[in-house]
Parts: sequence; C-alpha cells; structure tokens
Amino acid sequence: MLHHLTLINYRNHSKFDLDLSEITVLVGKNGIGKTNILESIGLLSSCRSFRGDNRLELIKFDNDYTRVVADDLEIFIQRTPRLIFQVKDRGIKRKVADFVGTLPSVVFSPESLAIITGEPKERRRFLDIVICQKDHKYLRGLQDYKKVLSQRNNLLKLISDGRASADQLDFWDKELVAAAKIITDGRDQAISDFSQHLVRFYRTISGQKKASIEIIYFAKAGADFAAKLKTKRGIDIAAGLTTSGPHRDDLQFILNNLEAEKYASRGELRSIVLSLKMAELKYLEHGVKPILLLDDIFSEFDGDHRRHLYQLIKNYQTVLTTTDREHLSPLLLTNATVVEVK
Repeated sequence: MLHHLTLINYRNHSKFDLDLSEITVLVGKNGIGKTNILESIGLLSSCRSFRGDNRLELIKFDNDYTRVVADDLEIFIQRTPRLIFQVKDRGIKRKVADFVGTLPSVVFSPESLAIITGEPKERRRFLDIVICQKDHKYLRGLQDYKKVLSQRNNLLKLISDGRASADQLDFWDKELVAAAKIITDGRDQAISDFSQHLVRFYRTISGQKKASIEIIYFAKAGADFAAKLKTKRGIDIAAGLTTSGPHRDDLQFILNNLEAEKYASRGELRSIVLSLKMAELKYLEHGVKPILLLDDIFSEFDGDHRRHLYQLIKNYQTVLTTTDREHLSPLLLTNATVVEVK
C-alpha cells in the first residue's frame, strides 16, 4: 500500500504533498491538476506517462527539474544542462528495467476509450505500459528494439542518400529480429492472459449473458520477420524508415462478431474498457496488488457501471478524482479520505 506522495515542480504543482489511505478522493475543478497527481503515480509504476512520452513536459514551466517521491520510491527528471531520468528505490539508484513494476498501477480515465477507438499507437502504448510492469524481459526487449530501430532508420536514410551500402543492413536486421520476437511473444501472451477474463467480466458488467468478445492481435513482424525485412528492403530504403515490425502492431476488439470501434454503442464501449481494466488488474496481480487510479470516471458512467466500479474499489487501494462529490455514493465518501485540490 502507498502511504505518502510528494511532488516537486511536477506539471502545475510547485510542491504538493498527499497522505494516502485505502480510498483517496481528490476533489477540485477541472484544470487544477488532479489528473497530474494520478499521472505521477502511474509514472512511478511504468516510468512512462499514460498521456505521452515527452518527459520534459512533466517538469513545471520555468523549472529545471521535477521530483516524484512515493514512500521509498523516487523519480528525478532534469531538463538542463542535459536530460537526466533517474530512479531510486530506498535511496539507491536503480536501472529503469529493475524499477518498473515495483509499484504496479492501473489507470482508468475517459480517455481510456481510445484503447478501442483511437489510433494504433494508443493500443500499443496500453500494451507496453501494462506488460512492462510485469515482464522485465519484455521491457528490455522493447528498449533494445527502439534503439536498434533508430539505428536502422538512420542507416536507411544514409543508403537512400548514397552514403552507405544496403548490405550494412544485415547486422541491424538480425538485431531487430531478435528484439522483435521478445515483443511479439510478450504481447501475444499478455493478450491470451487478458482474454481468459475478458468475456466473463464483460458479461457481468453488460448483463448480456451470451455476449462474445475477443481481442485480435495483428503482429506486423510476421512469422518470418527476417525474410520480411529482406523483401521490403527496397521499400524501406525509399521511405527512409522501417515499414514493418512491432512498432506497427495493432489490436482489434470484436464484440458479438462485429468490430467494436465501428459498431459498439457508447455504453458497450464503456463496458469493454471497464472489463479490460478489470482484466488488467488481474494480469498485474503478482505478489503486490496494483493501485487503481480513476480519473473523473464516475461522471461518465451510469448507475450500473458505477456499481461495478465500487466493487473494484473495495478490493484495491484506489486514488480517484472528481469535480463534484455528488458523482460519488455517500458510502464511498464515508470510507474515503477526501482531499480538496486547489
């Protein structure tokens, strides 16, 4: 359980301290920084923001650094004279790959619908943040893949400009294939794990006892990624970038044999995402229970969806935000620590 959070120069917070209980409710107007508080806890879980990858945006404007401290865990980000991203556990510096997942968390916000309806990068981000918290081999594979992909893309541009030869790609192709296999295998396994729970959760939440829901994984590396890279080498050189691989992967959600992003109602989309978040909690529950982070969800949900959320909250430490206490049940407020954010 997380007990205390301190933010220094984080987003719009110069200095913010928060004592946490089993249920902590943050109440305040829109734009006051409630989501930033949840984001900082998520950052401690995955070393990535669920809102974007630009770490410099986390530093308060006109400041050179930010610090997030939660009990024994700490993240420090420095802007100048060079970017520093440093993590500590009990005061000892750690590698990111060893730090991620120490404090697992699951974020649920209105923007979570983008996992289904948004761009493929939103679904890849969702997968990466979840899997990295549990599987450090996956995290290292993802780090390696990004580095190798950058090197290969740089080389492709040099070849396109006539400043390097195509056979120099052989080395980077081999490295890319090795890292890609770790990512593809990790995503495939995670989706299989999620699918075990998804149908049951969806049927309970939606009340549709015969509903079917599945996740289809489109792995862009393919069964023989090495051969694919060879075949598409000319296309990649002309484009100056790698046109296939896990960085192009996608997911599709099929509800009752129809594509959810096209045909599901708003209520059905909410039920799918809530089911997905419940499956995510189960997936991450390995020794340490995840923290549930709910960003202004209750104003979006009807009575049935709220009831299922209350059942979740009873089983996990929860930090939630709201603009109005009236969106929450009196029973929840009675059992929660309520903090006015100003």
